[in-house]
Amino acid sequence: MMESAPPNPLGTLILLGLLMFIVYRILLSLSAQNMPKTGGGSSGANIFHLSDKRQNQPPALAKLVPYTGNKDPFDGKSEAVVSHKVLIEKGGLDRIGDFTIEEMPGFVIRAFTHPEKCLVGVIYRDPIDRVWVNLISEYKDGRIVTLSSAERGAVSTSRPSGMPLFNYPGLDTEQLLRRHKLDTRGVKLMPALAPEDFPGFFARNYAKLRAHVYEKEQQNADETRGATVVDDATAIEPMADNVDINTVVDDDIGPTKADLRNWLNRIYETVNVPKENRAQFQKGLVWIMDNSDVYSISQTISEYSGVTIEQVEQGRLVIRTESGAEDIIDPGDLKGPALFDKINSSIPESRRFYRVPVNLKGVSFYSKTAI
Repeated sequence: MMESAPPNPLGTLILLGLLMFIVYRILLSLSAQNMPKTGGGSSGANIFHLSDKRQNQPPALAKLVPYTGNKDPFDGKSEAVVSHKVLIEKGGLDRIGDFTIEEMPGFVIRAFTHPEKCLVGVIYRDPIDRVWVNLISEYKDGRIVTLSSAERGAVSTSRPSGMPLFNYPGLDTEQLLRRHKLDTRGVKLMPALAPEDFPGFFARNYAKLRAHVYEKEQQNADETRGATVVDDATAIEPMADNVDINTVVDDDIGPTKADLRNWLNRIYETVNVPKENRAQFQKGLVWIMDNSDVYSISQTISEYSGVTIEQVEQGRLVIRTESGAEDIIDPGDLKGPALFDKINSSIPESRRFYRVPVNLKGVSFYSKTAI
């Protein structure tokens, strides 16, 4: 038998070299396709052409579909098990069932309704395994009020008029029920929601919330674009978001962007706020119309002072901080700036607003920044 010749080291090296060269050319070609293009001109600056990737936005609609899986969707989440038990045993609610949201994969909810009054309980589990509880009630005056134990960021805090959210992150369900009971004493609720009506109730309310958020996003975009045509001293983007126009003006007609710019011009003509401090000043600037009602004023103060103002029986207001109840106020017939001043004087001093000394008919201004 003939012995095979030993491999030629030189030939092996040449073959490896050819293979490496081919791989190098392939990688070079791929790199060239993905390399950012450079613009012409003498500056030599790179112009990066990025694809228009936008952050996924929540859908405009949310249709509930009965959950059909074999496994309990809240399996392994002890807080959901406890909340389920509390809603039934302490809250007197009846379980409707479990649902997924057709437009939002990964979400699952467990719904409950009270047989005698308008109280809806919902246990949520989102795609990143956060669990929280919402308690929802509809009132005869048209309000739909939500109390929630969700973490910050899990629920939208931008709400349309008449759909306030009171968010207590991490609050256990039994305490959440107590707060709801306190809030609804002496208040006229709508009749109990029938279990079969829950999917439609959920979808309608979600659509209202998303429509409101979309409208706010469009307003913010318009303000951002509009800020390029006015002087920095009169740009008013933060101020436009500080108050919900529909809750402050009785006839739902709010000031125009031109009005807001004129207001800021008058403020800066009267009050010496350096240009470099104006952005911060405007973030804490709120305006109150002379006819602003107790609901809109309490919501505004709650949102921008870090305290919670709750309306309880006989129209009284309870001021709460992290340490508990601070004061109880009877607003009487007060409205507008007079009511704002009364509430403002009762919240902790470190969280109060300062009156902005500008005289304009029908409107008053307050700032979180001392002037």
